[in-house]
Amino acid sequence: MTIGQSIIFSVLSEFFLQNVEADILNSHTNATDHKTDCFERGINTICFKQFLQPAAKTMNDTSSSNFLSALWRKINSEANAAAKSRHKRQASGVPVRREVRAAPYETNFLRYALAVRRLKHDFGVRSDMNTYDIIATIHTGSNMEHDGPGFLSWHRIYLLLYEAALQSVFGRGVTAPYWDSSLDIAMGNRQSRTILFSNKYFGTPVIDTITGGFFANLPGKNISRAINGRGGLISKNAIAAVLSRRSHSQIVRQDQIRYCWECYHDMVHRWVGGIMETGVSAAFDPIFWCHHAFVDYIWELFRRRLRNAPADYPLGYSLHRPDDQMNFSNYRYRPNPPITNREGYSNRYARLRRYAPAPSCQNQCSNSPDLFCDETRDICISREAAGVAQDAYPGATADDIASGLADITTTVNALKKVKENVLKDIPPGTPLNLFTAWQFDPNTRGLSTFDV
Repeated sequence: MTIGQSIIFSVLSEFFLQNVEADILNSHTNATDHKTDCFERGINTICFKQFLQPAAKTMNDTSSSNFLSALWRKINSEANAAAKSRHKRQASGVPVRREVRAAPYETNFLRYALAVRRLKHDFGVRSDMNTYDIIATIHTGSNMEHDGPGFLSWHRIYLLLYEAALQSVFGRGVTAPYWDSSLDIAMGNRQSRTILFSNKYFGTPVIDTITGGFFANLPGKNISRAINGRGGLISKNAIAAVLSRRSHSQIVRQDQIRYCWECYHDMVHRWVGGIMETGVSAAFDPIFWCHHAFVDYIWELFRRRLRNAPADYPLGYSLHRPDDQMNFSNYRYRPNPPITNREGYSNRYARLRRYAPAPSCQNQCSNSPDLFCDETRDICISREAAGVAQDAYPGATADDIASGLADITTTVNALKKVKENVLKDIPPGTPLNLFTAWQFDPNTRGLSTFDV
């Protein structure tokens, strides 16, 4: 993208932002608020009094607790409404998640990016912390939401919470588009040049603080990346391997990494690098939510194949017992909704979102100008970014560093700055909870590509 194009794109984006009607969240009380049977009726006021820590024990921050409670009530209200219409062929008005690059751009990724910007500039909940950062702080990377079957259901609810926050400042229907990284790994050794890391989408790939695109120079925690690091993207063969299993117990075991869906998820965190590399800070990068939307999409494809997904919840995980409440208590405002790990496997929350099919040659790569069909392999592939912008390191581009073509000193200095940025806002002594850099056997026989 040339300088002139960048200016036009920036002006267009701001014009679009100013002319999209914001629909502020209605924090009304659920009709079942006088009931105490929380697990039967879902989230209500009495239940919140039981599961939210008193403000005096946190930071005397009733505003954050009230806001998060309102988001939970919104999710519960939508789940109740969806349950009432479950006998219909298809509930109308269900928000749809599409691949990041799927057309039309203006109502898909651009809408998401502008919603993130508005949430980052929103200080209506706390004057000292923007609302995006309040939501992102919930994700600590602890083993309460990772390393077990609760990983799938916990992040499904967390993603719904985030989208409820986006909708509270931007309008109904906005969702986090999913990032199908199989479209980028198909680029081979040029995957670090994907158009995804251009100013049109997520911004610069390697720098101590990103300086281009929608997510640069925003209030709150800085975003840093070091793409093409010790990790990897998710191939279609990997997805096919996961979808070839017939029980959740087969896709959550980390000693069976060929089929472990969370393990593949970990690799993408390490590939993006920067603040995405550690659970303490990962959710502060807006790409986090798009990655997890894809994790949720593939899980939904898997879940639908089972007659009774909650009954298939894996046992034997002490921190992920099926009837334990999802634990959000590592967050200092402690918004613990009365949702069990097993309940998160049910249709109650799955039916709150629909997924547009992944880009394929059969659907013209979702009509995206940023994808093309490789007819030889019969798969869609991401286009490369048009040109590579200079980053903050003299003599090397961001792409040079990502691809390993820069000199060693430049690369080391770049990664050092990224590390410093990650550690800057983390209290001393806090465990980083780095995602595992799994090593998959490259000689494993490939399976057929998945078809959605």
